[in-house]
Amino acid sequence: MTEMTQKPEMNGMLSTLRAIPGLRRAWPGHLDSGSTSVSIECVDGKGRLRAGHVTTGAAPELLPYAADPALPALSAGLTGALVVHRVGRRAVVMEEARVRKMVRPHKAASLVRAHTTAASVLRVTGLRTPRILSNNDNVVDFELLPGRSLNELGDAGLPGWQRIAESWSHLARAEADLPVHGPRQEAEVLRRWCASAQRYGVIDQPALLHEQVVDTCLSLREDDGVRIIAHRDLHDGQLLWDGIELSLLDLDTAAVAEAALDLGNLWAHADIMAVQGRLGLEAHAQVRGLLDNLARTLPTTAERLETYYRSSALRLVFVHAFRPTAHQWLPIWVRHCLGHASPFMPLDLSNDWNNS
Repeated sequence: MTEMTQKPEMNGMLSTLRAIPGLRRAWPGHLDSGSTSVSIECVDGKGRLRAGHVTTGAAPELLPYAADPALPALSAGLTGALVVHRVGRRAVVMEEARVRKMVRPHKAASLVRAHTTAASVLRVTGLRTPRILSNNDNVVDFELLPGRSLNELGDAGLPGWQRIAESWSHLARAEADLPVHGPRQEAEVLRRWCASAQRYGVIDQPALLHEQVVDTCLSLREDDGVRIIAHRDLHDGQLLWDGIELSLLDLDTAAVAEAALDLGNLWAHADIMAVQGRLGLEAHAQVRGLLDNLARTLPTTAERLETYYRSSALRLVFVHAFRPTAHQWLPIWVRHCLGHASPFMPLDLSNDWNNS
């Protein structure tokens, strides 16, 4: 690995991450691995996507461009644009007519199986999903679908939000042969992200946030509703609108879960779009209305939706705490979470936290 020359000015993982030029994303190490480093993805001085690790107070160590010992299919002789590279885990290359997902050896089969199963069940929604063009032991090639993400479109994406609300209602009784992601699994994910954020010291008010996590995990375990097929990572970035069709990406996380899992996550992301200014007040109100109407068609309750919404909202605090660019809006979202986050309560978008 090579080192970048700029070093953090202060000690602490957050200041370390803030000092990395071109940083896009960062992921904490697994708690059981004992690792003190964070995986990073950044854009170097030549505009190339690079992956690597960084430890607190040190300069990041980056792999050479388009290289990763754990991903044998990745090489500098790319015929497209490297758009995702999580060191040792996966890489995504966008070509003219296909999207190549590169994973570790022997990992492609489970990806193909989940995608194929989910795509088959999701046909009832009328949503478009990418076809698998080819695959081998560590590469899966998908067709490149048209459109822009709802996240990128902002207010102009309202027709796409209308389409997802109409389409997702057809899953009210959809079942699939997929892994179960129940309340216990959701609570484990939330606890793990909270522990990672505390361990690396990247969040303010950790004790108060931990209390919210404990309460939410208890609420998750209070019930176990009807399970249907779930995307398990449904958000505005996974939905492409081309003006005619809505496409859904990344089906490899699919599972069977409570209907409130996907809806709560999608709702939390829509609220974050409003906090970020990506959705205007009127458009945000319309999106919330669409999601509220969708909730009435699914086999869930207001209580379960609120619980899963809080779980997603809290998890997103910890995920974005590792991304310095989020710290312009993250305090507003933290305040929302500490004020008993709910999809049914008005979202306070004021930034007076800065003067408190």
